[in-house]
Amino acid sequence: MKKKLLSVILSTAMIASVLSGCGGGDGGASPAPADDTAAPADDAAPADDAAPAEDAAPADDAASAASGDKFYIYSWNTELQERLAYVFEANPGMEEKIEYVNIGDSAIYQERIDQLLQAPDAADYPDMIAFEAAYIMKYTNSDQTLAVTDLGITDADLSEMYPYTIDVATDKRNGSLKGLSWQACPGSFMYRTDLAESILGVKSPEEMQAKISTWDDFIATAHEIKEKSGDATRILSSNGDLAEVFRSNMENPWVDANGVFRMDPIMEQYMELSKTLEQEDLTQKTTTWTDEWNAGPSTDSVFAYFGCTWFLHWTIKANCGGSAVGEGTYGLWNMCQGPMPYYWGGTWLGATAGCSDKELAGQIMKDLCCNTEVMTKMSSETLDYVNNKTAMKTLSDEGKGEYDFLGGQDFIAVFSPLAEDVDVSFMSAYDKTINDLLGTQITEYSLGNKDKDTAIADFKAAVAESYPALTIE
Repeated sequence: MKKKLLSVILSTAMIASVLSGCGGGDGGASPAPADDTAAPADDAAPADDAAPAEDAAPADDAASAASGDKFYIYSWNTELQERLAYVFEANPGMEEKIEYVNIGDSAIYQERIDQLLQAPDAADYPDMIAFEAAYIMKYTNSDQTLAVTDLGITDADLSEMYPYTIDVATDKRNGSLKGLSWQACPGSFMYRTDLAESILGVKSPEEMQAKISTWDDFIATAHEIKEKSGDATRILSSNGDLAEVFRSNMENPWVDANGVFRMDPIMEQYMELSKTLEQEDLTQKTTTWTDEWNAGPSTDSVFAYFGCTWFLHWTIKANCGGSAVGEGTYGLWNMCQGPMPYYWGGTWLGATAGCSDKELAGQIMKDLCCNTEVMTKMSSETLDYVNNKTAMKTLSDEGKGEYDFLGGQDFIAVFSPLAEDVDVSFMSAYDKTINDLLGTQITEYSLGNKDKDTAIADFKAAVAESYPALTIE
């Protein structure tokens, strides 16, 4: 539909150009964005708050004409674009058909996508969109995305994937799979080997795991680190470092199929552990993702972080203060599971209901997310932990997982069994907003500003205010 509309627009523009008798006029503006408050993708899948999108940048007539037959893929940064290069390499000529649109800001991404999806006839209507785990169900549990079977993807294509990555993108209304991911993101406990040996006498990941195998052990080890380091080192930088571990271990979703909200008991354990860490001075009391928090891996003040596959390379290593063994803390890290298995994040790709070329969409998703040869090369060159068991086993067997940043530890061998243990049955379309609301109250409780009952009551009240249609228990 969008191509027919664009054809009419371009024909009109050409006639106007001839009548005007001049060829150097201003280019036409892109379609104006929809209302600032975009409708949710589905009534049962609420949208998270986001800043209003900026007006679309104007494009000249030549660019508009060139984009008429383009296949639009939207994301919020360049990561997907860089991974698509491997698909294009396997499919010469495909890249010329693709218009990759980088919104450039994850904070406004959903808002912009929601606006675009309201205009299926627009020239820049998305054919494919990227989703994050935090809000993927808003789109997959709706009629705005296509089942991958409509794109020619079969069960055989999915055979090498980690099961949780399929569960995340499955439409809970009818069981159809609506998105695929090229990556898996199991989490681990990432710790400093030199500090572990000098403070705790720990010389291996197995010994480290024994020191933190339960949360009681974790707290005891946190005290030991603080005391034996002469008050110089803390087990974590921030209480917020625990968040993804506990979120991944909920037994039930925040909201069930009947619209009933319940607080999972494990979140009360999270509240208590956070308060213990805060009141007993067992972290550096930073805030995640701040400059102070980012500086931790390059100092001796922080013993460990809870992090996943991408976190290892692009957070810990990026902030270690060096780029080779002997520089900063590069080479002085190892990993073990920690008290609980968990996962953190990831990106999925799905086709929209108005996708203009289902065959192309299917080919992109197959090669990016299912093709063992493509994914093996991609992982080898980018260090992405890809969503393909054979690819990861091949690389590990070839020694490609032995990572100098981890002192030679095979990061693939550590993550592989953890990826098998991920359970995402707890996920719902409400997760991001409700998790944020809980985080506010956990901070208040851990600081001693509220007692536990008040913090929980205020949390439930905030959920009720955000989602009046829910039944709060």
